[in-house]
Parts: sequence; C-alpha cells; structure tokens
Amino acid sequence: MKYDFSPNQNVNKMLNNVVQNITHLAEEQLLHIKRLTRIGESLSSETDLDKIFDMILEEGIEFTLADAATIYKVSEDGLFLEFEIVYNATLNLRQGGSRNPITWAKSIPLYTPEGEPSLSYIVTSVYHKKSSLSFDDVYETKDYNICGTIDFDTKSNYRCKSMLTIPLKNHEDEVLGVIQFINAMDADKNIVSFTDEHKTMLSSLASQAAIALSNRKLIQSLETLLNQFVRSIATAIERKSKYSGAHISRVATLTELFADKINQADEHYFGGRRFNENELKELSMAGWMHDVGKIVTPEYVMDKSTKLETIFDRIEMVQLRFEKLELLLKLLQTQMNDVEFAAYIKEHIDAEIEPGSVFSFIAEAIVFVTKLNFGEEFVAEEDLNRIEKLCNIDFEHDGLRFFLFTDNEKKNLMIKGRGTFTGEEYQVMKDHVSITLEMLSQLTFPKKFKNVAFYASTHHEALNGKGYPRGLNAEQLPLQSRIIAVADIFEALTAADRPYKKPKSLSESLDIMATMVKIGHLDKDLVDYFMDSGLYLEYAHRFMQPEFIDEVNIEALKSKYAAV
Repeated sequence: MKYDFSPNQNVNKMLNNVVQNITHLAEEQLLHIKRLTRIGESLSSETDLDKIFDMILEEGIEFTLADAATIYKVSEDGLFLEFEIVYNATLNLRQGGSRNPITWAKSIPLYTPEGEPSLSYIVTSVYHKKSSLSFDDVYETKDYNICGTIDFDTKSNYRCKSMLTIPLKNHEDEVLGVIQFINAMDADKNIVSFTDEHKTMLSSLASQAAIALSNRKLIQSLETLLNQFVRSIATAIERKSKYSGAHISRVATLTELFADKINQADEHYFGGRRFNENELKELSMAGWMHDVGKIVTPEYVMDKSTKLETIFDRIEMVQLRFEKLELLLKLLQTQMNDVEFAAYIKEHIDAEIEPGSVFSFIAEAIVFVTKLNFGEEFVAEEDLNRIEKLCNIDFEHDGLRFFLFTDNEKKNLMIKGRGTFTGEEYQVMKDHVSITLEMLSQLTFPKKFKNVAFYASTHHEALNGKGYPRGLNAEQLPLQSRIIAVADIFEALTAADRPYKKPKSLSESLDIMATMVKIGHLDKDLVDYFMDSGLYLEYAHRFMQPEFIDEVNIEALKSKYAAV
C-alpha cells in the first residue's frame, strides 16, 4: 500500500520505503513476540526435561536458520557441562533430548584440576561469566581454546564459522546450562553472522527456557524429597520394629513389580490396562506408606512373639513362680508327715493329685505353659481347662503369696486361635490402617499423587465387603488397592522374620490365597496373573528362604476358585 506524503515523487517514494520498512519491522517484532509467547506457554506446560530441551533447540533453529546447535546441561554436582542435545543438519546428526542418547561426547569440566574456574573454553567461559559470546568466524579467535571444534570439523569434513553461545540463566541468575548455535543461514543457505536481533531473541528464549528448567528441577527436587520422606518413615518403623520395616520394603517392592508386570501383560488381562508414569509413582508411594500408621503402634504389640510378651517375655516370671512353688513343696515335704503333706497338696494344688506325683505335675505344667506361650496352634478346650486349674493355685504360706499367673497372663495364655494377640491387641494392630488414613489424609499430596492415602489405607479391605477398617466392597476398590492387598498378604504369608509365626511354603501360601479368592477376599484376575506371569516365583527367589520354595500346581490352585 502506497501513501501520498508529498507532491515530490522522490520524497514520496523515500517516505513510502520508510513506512514499508517500519511496517515490516513491526510485523517481524509482532511475530517474534507471538513466538516468544507461544514458546513461553509451551515451556511452562511441559514437564519432561528432554522435551523442554527439544523445544529450545527447535525454536532457536527456526528463528536463526542455524545449521547446528548444542545444548549443555550443568551436572547435578555442578562440576561439569554435560551434552544434552547435539544437532547438525549438514551432517544429518541429532542425538540427545528425547531422541537417541549421546554416547560419544565427554562432559566438559567447569573447573581446573586446581579448583579454579575454567575460562579457556567458550562454553565454560559463558557459564562462569554468565554472558553470551558471538563470533563471525570462530576460527579467528585467539582468546579461547577451540581445538575440540577444529578436531570435530576435521574428522567430520565440516566448517564451523559463525557461532553464538548463550547461558541459560534462571530468575535467580543461576546458570543451568549453555546453548550454542553454529552457522546462521540466510534465505539462500549462505552462512552469515548472528545478528543483534538473533542475540536478543535467543537470549529471551534462553531466559524462558531457564525458568522452565528451573521450575522443572524444583518439581523434581520436591518429588525426590517427598519420596525420600516416604522411605524415611519406613526406616523409622524399621528402627522401631525390624519385622515391620522389612515388611514395608518387601510389600513396596512387590507392588512395584506387580504394576510393571501388568504394563507388560497381554490385552486380555485387565482389559489392556496400563499405568502411566505418574500412576506408577503414586502406587509405589502408596506401597511404601501402607503401614505408616504402625508408627504409633506399641512395640510390644508389633513384635509380640509369644502370648506372655509385653516389654519382655513374662514366661520367665511364670517359670520362676513354678520354681518357687516347687521349692516350697520340697521344703514342706521334709517338715510334714505323709498325711499332712497329702492334705496340703489336695487343698492348695489339686485335689486329684497324689503327693508322689506333684513334682512331675509341676514339671509337665512348665513344659505345657511354655509351649502354649508360642501360640503356634489352636488351643483345645481341654488345654483351656488345664490353664483354669493352674490359675486356681493361689494361696499364702507364712505371709508369702504363691500363685502362677496374673489375670492378664491368664487372659493371654487363653487366646484360642493361632497367634499371640489378645482381642484388644489385635484391635490395636488393626487400628494402624485407620491411623494410616488419618495421617495421610492430612497431607496435601500433589494432584498426580492424590490417591496415595486411599490406596495405602485399603490393603486390608476385601472385595466381599468384610475387610477393615471401612468394609469397602469390590466396586469401591480400584486395581491399585487390590494390588497392594495381594502384595501385603503374600509377603505376610511367606515372611521368615515374623516374631509370631513361622513362614509358609510357597505352595501353602498360594493355596491360602486361592482360598481367599474363593471366599471373595482377593481379586481373582490379579491372583491368576500373579501366578501366570511367574511373579510369585520371581519374588520367592529374591526374598524367600530356599527350603520354603517348593513345587506349585497352578492349575490345581485355579480350580479351587474356578467358580468365582
């Protein structure tokens, strides 16, 4: 579009050219602003570091038409520049970022062997001085060591000429990396120098990219901190109880292995369900946190290996009382005649015991109580009656009380089922799940980990609604909760370090799990795949004692719950 500024044709032409140039410049600046805005939006929404580096490279090349570029990232220890992306259009080379990894390039030291900043190389100088360097022809520089560049060019039959190297600085003026563009091109593919406009645009790009990188590093650092905190809780419980600590670690490991196996499963398993990266991390975190409530469970309950154990095993006190009783009776036997001693036995010990067998009665009772204390078997009714009779031995002699059990000891010894917990202690153990939910629900997890509290607190729920603490049913229990439940039960059955039970063999453990599927406790598809995938055996070889790894008939086990 032409304007009539003056009747003088030459003046009018000149003014129109000025307007045209200004308009063109304004359009270019508007395009640059739009491009920077678009880049900023893209960088702010991207969470993958490799993709962020890809975007930096592609936008820089698009703007400068550069033939080559390299992006360096500062190493975690801050001592090196590591090659992140290498690109060269002429050599048809692109490695790093989200593409193939760089295998041939060595990291560049940022400091001399004496610990001084290395300023002899272009990229290290840009890092330390935090300012850009530009060369019309880098071969002409006398200030920097460019032997590496020349060596690469010689081997590749390439010629590096114009170069622009820019630090990636975040808002705190921290250099996170360096980006280097080589051989800017004009529209006719001729090598040209990088212009001031290039430098301004690329510096803006580098600033935005550095902020995006800084944010991503911050997110990664916070995520790492969260994971470390999670594992530190497991460590705290491990220090509190060596049994529960190992349990947490093994359940978390099996949960992670299970999820990875499912991601490799055929389509007919779980409807082709796949866990993405965040879901895997969320499930792993839930596995590590599933017993966090045990941090408030008393040690004597967590580690209770016998029925009489509290802070210590009270069986020793019971045995001392038996010995004290035995000493008294031996003394009385020397002081009384047979009739008096027999009457004393029938009155204070047992009316059915003959005096001559009282000491064997005491010896047998000690063996009986000691065995009962381990809680390895169901207690028969006759054994409960025997405990009741022993509890009746309670009398005074010369001002001293002679008895065998306190009320609490009697209560513990009369636990009927296998195990060592009283009803109250079992409830304390069960409460750890409610406490887990209570503790984790107070934490504000990142949105991508929002289900950690739920998954971690549902590993004792059952598909049939008969689990605890909330009695949730199958419709309320997602796959993640079911995975942790299977992992928790299998680990508990096979564990060799439980204080209150011996480990089950591999076949016994899977048989119990098959029964749990049959009664609607465990997920049929998960237990199927647990066996079909061989994960049960993989875990067994890694964590079980060899003598407990026996033959398993998978088809027979499946037939047990085939009707489910």
